[in-house]
Amino acid sequence: MKDIILILWLSTSALLSLSAQEAGDILEAYIKTGLDQNLALQQEKLDVKQSLAALREAKSLFYPNVSFEASYTRAVGGRTIDIPVGDLLNPVYQTLNELSSIPQFPTEIRNASEPILPDDFHDTRLLVQFPLYNPEIYLNYKLRQALASAQEIQQSTYEQELKKEIKEAYYQYLQTQEVLAIYDTTALLLKEVLRINQELVNNHKLTKDVVYAAEFELEDLYGKRAEALQRSQMAQSYFNFLLNRSLEESIKIDTNLQASTSFYGSLIEQQERALATRSELAQIREAIYAQELNVQLQQAKKLPNLSLGAMAGFQGFGYKFNGQQDYALLQLNLSVPIFTAGKNEAKVLQSQLQLEHTQSQYQRLQQQIQLQVIEAYTGLQASVSKMEAKRSALVSARESFRIVRTKYEENLVLFVELLDARTRFTNAQLDYVITNYDLLIKQAQLERAMAL
Repeated sequence: MKDIILILWLSTSALLSLSAQEAGDILEAYIKTGLDQNLALQQEKLDVKQSLAALREAKSLFYPNVSFEASYTRAVGGRTIDIPVGDLLNPVYQTLNELSSIPQFPTEIRNASEPILPDDFHDTRLLVQFPLYNPEIYLNYKLRQALASAQEIQQSTYEQELKKEIKEAYYQYLQTQEVLAIYDTTALLLKEVLRINQELVNNHKLTKDVVYAAEFELEDLYGKRAEALQRSQMAQSYFNFLLNRSLEESIKIDTNLQASTSFYGSLIEQQERALATRSELAQIREAIYAQELNVQLQQAKKLPNLSLGAMAGFQGFGYKFNGQQDYALLQLNLSVPIFTAGKNEAKVLQSQLQLEHTQSQYQRLQQQIQLQVIEAYTGLQASVSKMEAKRSALVSARESFRIVRTKYEENLVLFVELLDARTRFTNAQLDYVITNYDLLIKQAQLERAMAL
């Protein structure tokens, strides 16, 4: 039994020294893995690539659009255009022949009938279109640029949130592992107590009730351990889910973790820092800029557009490509909107209302971030105070258990007093472990609130 007590003593000492150790690199490696493999983050990266592709598309509108076009037509039948050439010229030529007494002019010219659909006709050309003045193209490019920047900031925001989630999940998993270790160590003690009590009953030094009490405590501990094991398995699965790994993959244990508050300033300083560094605010600022551009874009629809068009190619019957079929054409196109039945004004109003909505969101988000910092900051401070209280409680429970254990070995106290002391000691260990990792979780939440 003294060996079991020694194990409990050493485990308690390890708990008390946990917060004094330096942070290791295991968690940082897991965070890097999560940033590389997390599926949701991969989707965010695809959204960024999509917005950049849209930006390239908007940029291409500044350049000329050059295309090669060719058409060839075969036609049979259809409508015709009748030209009465014979009816018009034959009487005139006949009169001229009579006046000159010499048949110089033909008098049997037939009327012409030309089909409307051309047969064996081709049109092969190079077409160039170039916008000379179109403010919508410029504003659309700036709008796409702002949206792409906002999408990149959103990816950064998700990365920060993912880091926090990975830290919290890892701390929760380690917390469950510590709890299981405490239950296992306590189980060894209860088994030893049960064995000793059974021997005392067999020697008629104690009654059977001490055996039943020890068995009850052991079975109750097994039930609590089963619940803790389930929580551990769920924590393991969720942590691996964030890293996009097999949900059953093992997790390395890093006990070299330390919660530190030495670099935190006052609450006002933390709020100011959060308002200056939070990527969510930068994202909404880009969204506001994009909405302002959208208002200008809708207003630009009232302005005229001027473009240049040019064509050069060959056109005629049969593919000859000679000097008789070549042609060139240069065109200036002007478009001025005159009447749209209020459609443009309605779109301008919609974009202005959306801008006001986004500006209101920005102010609301500032308040939410300030509240988030207050909650995380005060929560961390409370956890620090709670940690000190739990540390003192653990020391007291350990000393109390040591004294009661000594008295029990000397038959100076009842078995129920030993169980009570053991229960207080175990609960103090559990409270200390839970509080320790809650402190780490609160630190991760404050770091996220300040975008560290």
